[in-house]
Amino acid sequence: METNKKKLTQVLMKVLPTIQPPKIQKTSQWISNGVVKFVDGPNMGLDWVPFSFQQECMDIAQHRSTKKIVLQSCSQLLKTTVLQSIAFNLMANDPCNFAFGSSSESEVKKFKDGKFLPAIETSEVLSPLVTDKNDKNAANNAKQTQMVNGTFVYWLNLNTPGNLRGITCRVVLLDEVSNVGITDEGNPIKLAEARTSTFGDDALVVISSTPLYKDDLINSEYNLSDKRRWFVTHTCGHEYTFEWEQVAFEFKQLENGRAIPDSTTTRLICPHCQEEIDEHTRHQMIDNGRWIATSTDGDPGVVGYQISRIYSPLNTISEMVSKFADALYNFNLQTFYNNELGLPYEDEYAKELDILRLESLREHEFNLHRIPESTLGICISVDQQLDRCEATILGFDEKNIYVLGHEFFYGHDCTKIESQAWKDLDTFCRQDFRSVDGRIVPTLAVFVDSSNGNATDTVKKFTARWAKYHPIKGSSSTTSDLFKQSTQAGYKLQILNVHEQKNSIRKLLNLMLSTEAENAPIQLRFSSTLPSDYFEQLSSEELKPAGGKLVWRLKKGQKRNEALDCLVYGMIAIVYSQSQLGTQPFRKLREHKAKSLPQKINRPEESQPTQSTRRSRRTGVGSNWFGKT
Repeated sequence: METNKKKLTQVLMKVLPTIQPPKIQKTSQWISNGVVKFVDGPNMGLDWVPFSFQQECMDIAQHRSTKKIVLQSCSQLLKTTVLQSIAFNLMANDPCNFAFGSSSESEVKKFKDGKFLPAIETSEVLSPLVTDKNDKNAANNAKQTQMVNGTFVYWLNLNTPGNLRGITCRVVLLDEVSNVGITDEGNPIKLAEARTSTFGDDALVVISSTPLYKDDLINSEYNLSDKRRWFVTHTCGHEYTFEWEQVAFEFKQLENGRAIPDSTTTRLICPHCQEEIDEHTRHQMIDNGRWIATSTDGDPGVVGYQISRIYSPLNTISEMVSKFADALYNFNLQTFYNNELGLPYEDEYAKELDILRLESLREHEFNLHRIPESTLGICISVDQQLDRCEATILGFDEKNIYVLGHEFFYGHDCTKIESQAWKDLDTFCRQDFRSVDGRIVPTLAVFVDSSNGNATDTVKKFTARWAKYHPIKGSSSTTSDLFKQSTQAGYKLQILNVHEQKNSIRKLLNLMLSTEAENAPIQLRFSSTLPSDYFEQLSSEELKPAGGKLVWRLKKGQKRNEALDCLVYGMIAIVYSQSQLGTQPFRKLREHKAKSLPQKINRPEESQPTQSTRRSRRTGVGSNWFGKT
């Protein structure tokens, strides 16, 4: 009997570890006990011990009141460590189905094979929890990883909404959401959140990313949270957050005349006592800091964290100033704002234009019938609509671009070449445009939009009538050449980078409305005869994040943007025309202008000979840039 009792005791002692619930402890405490090691970065091979500012971010995931955690951070400081710590704790102490999603399939694979699985394989605690990849009875593939207890880790590509269907999980971990766009199927974050809906109050969504632009997906989520910041206390007793404005440095002059920050002069200043903070003191302040919510307007249960590299124990402030100098020199401040400060970047193109102030730019001194004497050339741009063609006429010289007029040519069906609109447009474009001094200003190029697929053939036929006509099409690329000829369709077609030109126009408009308008290299000037809604159309688009970049999109509620499109085409037409005139286009244009000026010669009346008047022949007849065919 005693022997059986001893045997039963031994069996129970062996079984006890498997049936005993795990010790109740915070995630940061559990993972700091040598459970796993870092597999990359400067801490590679060392025990997984989170920094002080990382601990609350992972511990709060265990609170039932937490519905969503938002991590808006600089790169390589907060996000990945917190996401993995939460995942490891779920696997070991709170088993359930959970999903990890990122901006692309390659990003998911990079995280899975480069960080997540290697860390598990080196852990004596975690590795027994995952089924063998060679086990034919386990479902291990690119879309999922099976645990020994039957739960799954799902791997999701957020840019492929179909991946989000058909799975149910209690926890969703999302990374780099700023590189994800909202599609016709909806917001990918909301689609991922829907996978947890059946779990009610037990569900958890963690969203993390380095921000890109104002109101992108991570910034929008952070703005709906309680916006927690890491507050530090200086030796003077003042508690505050580190900001880039507290970093002081001198500028150094380069040989090319430009000045950039000198990282050797870097100082971090306390905003309260103005005392310089050395690296040792900064580290102590960071280690003893705390998270404080800065907003009371956030959604219930949504916790947000934002942090910059100024808080990093692994980097110095001098290194940050060096990166700032590089960004400043290469005109790439967005990278610095995003990757170093963990902040969205808002550039001058995204600023809203004031319609009333734009209206003040109208000038009465010039129009189509009063073309300024300084005008060297004319370019026309045409946008085709179903019942009309709209054309903007631009005149230009070295320092000015004159928006002389915006004309309408109506027809029954402008997708057909027989429409009256095309006849009237042809007559209009071929006329002689004269300056106020009677000189004929040459028409250098007429760009006609062929983006409407129903009218592509019509535009092709129309532009074949005259050498000055050029069919055009906007490019979907934001980084291509401003204009590039394509013959893929069987005829010459100019592909335009409309995104880049819209940036230039917005920059010019902002400059024209600023106090520095007189110093602008090019003055963009508008005739008072332009349509009443011209400036409303000119500001009808805004920059929206899509696929990790900003693209121009029609504002909500706006229906017309033909004036903007025509100005874009016309300004590119000016650049195109100049490129066709060689390396000194304005010199050639000035020479042509001099030859075209009316000649007035004063002679003594008594010696005037009697002779017939000869009509001067216009030069350049044929395919010359200044003549007509």
